[in-house]
Amino acid sequence: MIIDPHVLRSLHRSELRKRILFYLNEIYPSGTYLSEIARVIRSDPSNVKGALVGMGNRYNGESSLVYLGLVEEVNQDGFRYYRLTEYGKKVVEFLKTYQTYYTRFM
Repeated sequence: MIIDPHVLRSLHRSELRKRILFYLNEIYPSGTYLSEIARVIRSDPSNVKGALVGMGNRYNGESSLVYLGLVEEVNQDGFRYYRLTEYGKKVVEFLKTYQTYYTRFM
C-alpha cells in the first residue's frame, strides 16, 4: 500500500491527530461524536475539532484528518459523527508497524 507522504508528515507533526486516529481505530467501524473523542483521549474539544476538520489560523485545514481522507464526517439526525475510513484504517496499521520498526533505532 502506498501512503501519501503528506499524510505521514501531517501525522508526525501532531500527536493529537495520531491519538484520535488510534482511538477511532479501536472503535472501528463505529463512529462517535467530537466531545466523546475529546473525553477519551483527554484533550480539549476545540483542539480535537481542529485536528479533525481544521480551524482557522490555529489548525491547518489541509492537514486535518477529514481533509486527508483518514476520517469521514457523518451527519445523522442533526448530529455530526466521525468515523475512520478504510484508508484511515490502513494508515493506522502501517503506523503500528512503522513505529515498531522506527523504535529499533532509537
